[in-house]
Amino acid sequence: MHKSLVILGCLLAVLHAAGQEEKESAPACSCPSCLAAAAGEEHPYTLPGLQGLNEESTVNAAVEADEHADCDHEGHDHSAHAEESHEDHDHDDHADHAEGIELSAEMIRKVGLQIHEAEGRSIAKAAVFPAEIKLNGDRTAGVSPRFDSIVRQVFAEIGDAVSKGDVLASLENRATMAVYTVSAPFDGVIITKRLAVGESADAGQLLYEVADLSTVWADISIFPRYQHLVRKGIPVTFIAHDGHTAKGTVKYISPIISHETRTFTARCVLEGADEDFSPGAFVRAQINLETAEVPVAVPVEAVQSVDGEKVVFIPDEHGFQTVAVEPGLADQRYVEIRRGLKPGDRYVAVGAFALKAQMLTSGMDPHAGHGH
Repeated sequence: MHKSLVILGCLLAVLHAAGQEEKESAPACSCPSCLAAAAGEEHPYTLPGLQGLNEESTVNAAVEADEHADCDHEGHDHSAHAEESHEDHDHDDHADHAEGIELSAEMIRKVGLQIHEAEGRSIAKAAVFPAEIKLNGDRTAGVSPRFDSIVRQVFAEIGDAVSKGDVLASLENRATMAVYTVSAPFDGVIITKRLAVGESADAGQLLYEVADLSTVWADISIFPRYQHLVRKGIPVTFIAHDGHTAKGTVKYISPIISHETRTFTARCVLEGADEDFSPGAFVRAQINLETAEVPVAVPVEAVQSVDGEKVVFIPDEHGFQTVAVEPGLADQRYVEIRRGLKPGDRYVAVGAFALKAQMLTSGMDPHAGHGH
């Protein structure tokens, strides 16, 4: 029994004792039903200090309050109301009013944002192989004396760039005492020097090595299971350690397997490559072995990672929203979308990274308006 009813019972008992004849017996309980009986049905009293509120109404109000409290605290599930209210609420309203990412016209111009319609494309199935950059054996030559000689003068050092016909050294024929010179066979760089003034040099001995570094070989190690897919003339993209690339085509395929690497060698000639493709460098060779037609493909830059999930941005009346996608085959330019976009859907093809940055800096929930 609540404390309020106990106090009310005491007040009623005192009033009845003062204003009526003694009853033969007093109520043994102060519960609402006993108090109501003790109050006298025919002549309810007005409690002091509560003018206009009689005993019956006071008891009834107290009982109702007690019943309501019992209802609230004995098995009444307040969460049911909240759940009913939440369930009755139309979640579509959230989707209909999801806040999108808004960009000003100036921002759209700066990032060069472009919206395309999803469509099918050819995706190249590529494989990546290890490769080593080597001197072009066809453009590397040694310089030697024609006779047994003594070195009289040296004019070129390692690393010097030389042109065809440049004099590299003068020598004296030991037999005839005649002096003659040796010169560069073509334009290139001195990569080896093995002489000094006063030394003897036998006929045919290597004095200098000149290499034309404007062109190099790229030897690719091809795993045996791919040999039937690699053919002469196939294009190859070489990728250096820092991401720089160079293009070439297969000029030669070895007919035998290397005992050391257990691979075939496919050779490309690279022309005009930068220092990332200097002889001795190890690089990756990407070869498009075959192509596949896919119903939906988008530029690689259109797909962004948000909270570990791949998404693209789509335009709507609220700005731009994210939609989850499942990528498939990919090459250097395009990636297949297996789920999340269908042909004809509009999406952000250029500028997706800027939208992602705007979303993160604005504190927007990345899953707002998120389609699955």
